[in-house]
Amino acid sequence: MKKDLEMVFCYLESTEKFSAIDEVINKCKVFDELKDKDKFVKAVHKREKIQSTGIGHGVAIAHGKLDDIDHCHIALGYSKDGIIFDEHYSEPVRLVFVVASNKRRQAEYIHSVSNILSWVHDEDFRRQLKDGIDSHQVKEFLRHLEKQEFIPRYN
Repeated sequence: MKKDLEMVFCYLESTEKFSAIDEVINKCKVFDELKDKDKFVKAVHKREKIQSTGIGHGVAIAHGKLDDIDHCHIALGYSKDGIIFDEHYSEPVRLVFVVASNKRRQAEYIHSVSNILSWVHDEDFRRQLKDGIDSHQVKEFLRHLEKQEFIPRYN
């Protein structure tokens, strides 16, 4: 894997959702910038226990919000075999996004997540992302993720 991608992308070994979320947070260096990573992990777990963040189509967007985060931090974990996130979706989650954001910067959070959704909503892109990271579209998406630029799929 390209060194730059380690900031925002990892292959997952975990087969359970909480350990997969933790794996994304611990492997993706973008979260090393957080002042209190343990507090963030607890916030994501707490949020996930309220309601699963699986959104269907093999995608989950787990998130946690803390007061001391200066801007959104987003990373992606990929599971080859998939992880069951909840009983509502029969398709295992293969794409686990994790988002760190500030409680008082809701607009930035919504903007970032909606732009990620504009990419993963596209069935062809989702298939390419699940099949590997070598397609042109996937490389473009990952370049934006590396820069923490959350732009819409079609702009």
